Parts: sequence; C-alpha cells; structure tokens
Amino acid sequence: MTDSNDKTSLKRRDLFRGLGAGAIGAAAAVAVQGAAPAEAAQPNPNGPTAARYRETEHVRKAYALAAF
Repeated sequence: MTDSNDKTSLKRRDLFRGLGAGAIGAAAAVAVQGAAPAEAAQPNPNGPTAARYRETEHVRKAYALAAF
C-alpha cells in the first residue's frame, strides 16, 4: 500500500516543482524583457462624453469646500 502512496506523493511533488520552476521562469522573462512604460490615454475631444462635464458654480463651490 505504501508503493501507491509514494507514487502519488512523488507526482504531487513533481507538479509543485514544475509550477515553481514555471513561476521563476516567467519572472525571469519579465525581468529580462523589462516593463514598457504605460501610455496614458488621450481624451477624444469629439467623443461621446466630451460634452458631459461642465464646471458650473455648484461644482466650483464643491471644489472650494473640499479644498481641491
């Protein structure tokens, strides 16, 4: 009975070793490649949300009260 139990333990250990090696490999690949800086999205002045925000008097008052 210990034979089948040992084989199961070895398979499980091999799985965890493989996952660990894969994680280390992925981290090394990212480190070697380097992270490219993300570009900020530029708002589209003609987009569907361009006309939604308006700085009105009550918005200015809210900003003043919030100390922005």
